[in-house]
Amino acid sequence: MAQKDNSHIDFERIEQSEEFQSLKKRKYKFVFTIPILFLFYYLTFPILSAYAKPLMAKLVFGNMTFGYFFGISYYVVIWALAAVYVWKAKQYDKQVEEIIAKYEPKEKGA
Repeated sequence: MAQKDNSHIDFERIEQSEEFQSLKKRKYKFVFTIPILFLFYYLTFPILSAYAKPLMAKLVFGNMTFGYFFGISYYVVIWALAAVYVWKAKQYDKQVEEIIAKYEPKEKGA
């Protein structure tokens, strides 16, 4: 795939535009939310293990306790958070491309 020549694009002007600043603000809110959600979920297990032993020891299915299911759910939650992050990152990349296209110089004679 041929790479696009971005040498004539005024990235400083783009960075100072209102739409780019708005995008950057939304992106940072999202990017910092994912690790906070993960940390909250990650720390819930040891807290429940320490303070909610009856809940964690409760049999849910056969010999499987709630604690085992909660521990196994880490895999599901991590993959879900990763999938949401990738999906949202693609949206942000598309928005960045649209902003760049808006500010790139128009071809002469076109």
